[in-house]
Amino acid sequence: MAADAAIALGVALLGLASGLGAGRNGHLPAGATAALTAMGLILFVRRRFPGPVVAVMAALVTALAVTHTSLEAAFIAVLVASYSAAVYGSRLLARCLLVSAIAVVLGSGIAASAGGGSWLGAGSPVLRTVLAAAGAWLVGSLVRRQLQARADHIAMLAERAELLAARQEEGERRATLAERLRIAREMHDIVAHHLSVVVIQAQGAQRAVDSDRARAKTAMADVERTGRTALEEMRRMLGVLRPGESAVPGPDGSYVPPAGLADIDSLADQLRQAGLAVTVARQGEPAEVPEDIGLAVYRIVQESLTNVLKHAGPATATVELDFSGTIAVTVTDDGRGASAALAGLPGGGHGTAGMRERVAALGGQLSAGPKPGGGYRVHATIPLENS
Repeated sequence: MAADAAIALGVALLGLASGLGAGRNGHLPAGATAALTAMGLILFVRRRFPGPVVAVMAALVTALAVTHTSLEAAFIAVLVASYSAAVYGSRLLARCLLVSAIAVVLGSGIAASAGGGSWLGAGSPVLRTVLAAAGAWLVGSLVRRQLQARADHIAMLAERAELLAARQEEGERRATLAERLRIAREMHDIVAHHLSVVVIQAQGAQRAVDSDRARAKTAMADVERTGRTALEEMRRMLGVLRPGESAVPGPDGSYVPPAGLADIDSLADQLRQAGLAVTVARQGEPAEVPEDIGLAVYRIVQESLTNVLKHAGPATATVELDFSGTIAVTVTDDGRGASAALAGLPGGGHGTAGMRERVAALGGQLSAGPKPGGGYRVHATIPLENS
């Protein structure tokens, strides 16, 4: 509003000065000074009412032309009004101005050919004013197109920014869910395995406490050792789950890597102490295996053997590791196959679902289910090239 007021006041003062100067020379009809001043003042509302401003401007220009008053002092007001009509006006106003300009030009041509008055003839001040107004309107139209294009571009950028923000939020949400699933898998594998071993060892100690106190004492020592191992596994799990960390300090301050292929024999020994006969067989020579793949293989073997211990009854288990091109791990048992009754995915429960998620994240495949004739089989293949 301050800018509009300054423009309107400046053009009005210019018109007033021109009128007063011409009046002193005796060439200005009565009321022309007031018209020139009014042409400037009405520019104050040119943004909100571009159509009425142009209409009043045209009426004042016509009045000045009819009274044979010079239109030079009105040029600036006409240019500003025409420019504002193009920038702030509607399409209907643009069509009306176009029709009016064409009508004035045709009228000038007809008047010139018929020998009409000089006020509407070719080269008359009115025609020059109309042409100047048309030029200002054209410039305003180009500016309006540029402003509209800029506004559309800004709107497009804002929409794109909102879309990117939504995608980022969705990515963060999925990452959070993936992290929760990863923590749940690790917790299940560690807690379920070690607590199952602890329960079985404690049961053995209870049965032997009256008949064989030495054996019961050994079983309770195994319970203690298994509990400590579980605590260490939890600490190692936290190290694996932290981004950029693959290990955490051990009891002596040294860094212990996460569980992997080299720990499968120790896992088998632990389960043998719990009463499960386990055989580990390897085929081929393992190449450089990334830690995430090694941990996944270890967890698959751990979960499978834990299920055998809990559900298969008196049984023996076999772990087969094949390093021919891809890593293939197979865990079978000759028990009653009761582990197939676990809830969840076909042939498995939460542990089997966790194994599937681990293998799928590494680009591999896993199958689990009862064997024909009894027993249970878990088989997973993990490609090394996708790691």
